[in-house]
Amino acid sequence: MSVREPYADFTLLADGKNAFPVIMREIGNAKSSLHINMFIWRDDEIGRLVAQAVLAAAERGVRVYLSIDRYGVVLEKAEECKRSFFHKIQSIAERFKIWGLSRIYPMSGTPRRARDEVTPLYEQIMHHPNITVSADVFKADHSKFYVIDDRILILGGINIEDKENGKDMQGRVYSDLMVRIEGEEHVSAFYKKLREGEETDGPYSFGVNVKEQRGKKTLFEMEEYYLNLIRSAKRELCIVMAYFSPLPRFMRQIERACARGVRVTVVIPKDANFQNDLNRKTVRRLLKRTNGRLALYLSPKMLHTKLVASEGEVSFGSTNITQKAFSQLSELNLCMRREESAFLNSVDAYVHDRIAESQRIRDYRKITYRRSIAFLEGFVV
Repeated sequence: MSVREPYADFTLLADGKNAFPVIMREIGNAKSSLHINMFIWRDDEIGRLVAQAVLAAAERGVRVYLSIDRYGVVLEKAEECKRSFFHKIQSIAERFKIWGLSRIYPMSGTPRRARDEVTPLYEQIMHHPNITVSADVFKADHSKFYVIDDRILILGGINIEDKENGKDMQGRVYSDLMVRIEGEEHVSAFYKKLREGEETDGPYSFGVNVKEQRGKKTLFEMEEYYLNLIRSAKRELCIVMAYFSPLPRFMRQIERACARGVRVTVVIPKDANFQNDLNRKTVRRLLKRTNGRLALYLSPKMLHTKLVASEGEVSFGSTNITQKAFSQLSELNLCMRREESAFLNSVDAYVHDRIAESQRIRDYRKITYRRSIAFLEGFVV
């Protein structure tokens, strides 16, 4: 009797150019239900394409539920096209935050400001009888996922915006991960974890932070999951992180991993869109404290990836190593035991490719950062 390969129902979707065609196909194939939970949904080309696919699904009778966190409006309006698909009006407090973020991170090539238009497509979605939209609730939900017909689950770190589908307006190529999981049993396990905190039997689980909503129990587990993964590493530890803060507990555990002989690799973007100085402060400190034993790589791409892996486990999704990610934001990761599989091989290949195209830094003194900005970023993120 043949044994089914672990993760046979899992497909890696590396970068928006591979993820969005699959997302559009699955929305186009939806027959009964569609649930999209999104942090950023811009009113740009890819944002409108996804919205058109959602509207077409509703037109053919699919019941659609869209949840777009109000928290995301500040980032939607502070960079790129500065147009939000769902958040057309901002409060005074939101406008002040948008103004402040734009001053800290001035971005060339972006409009100084942009007025959000109430388009016919927006109106059709907001008033369609088969579409329910939640866009005005501040949930601090940073997770991103799609559920189609309770049979297909797509999750990861990719927002609905043009830059995830190629380059941003500063010319930075974006790189990130999503995973397509097929099977009603997987979707059922996902909802049980999200709604009831129930764990999955098998080689994988869903790592979540879930803030209390409608009486639901608060569950913040991603900080301890990451820390335990780092503590348990015996031979290999790889961290590919978009936003990496110098949190003391993480700094200590990474330093201890290096001290006990674990080969530790850290990959961050060379030029992150946000918290770049704090990122650089973190890795400079790690490189100095480990006496160069840590292998540090700066990626030419804007790595939006959030991945932590050892020889025994792999986790990726929406969770950065920041204080907000661990104490304020709802997050979602896929967490897997290492077993021989084509899927995990594809994850390893993605990491290998990111390292191969990156620059290794051996001398901590070559990592510079602006102390005042890093200090400010420590409060913001």
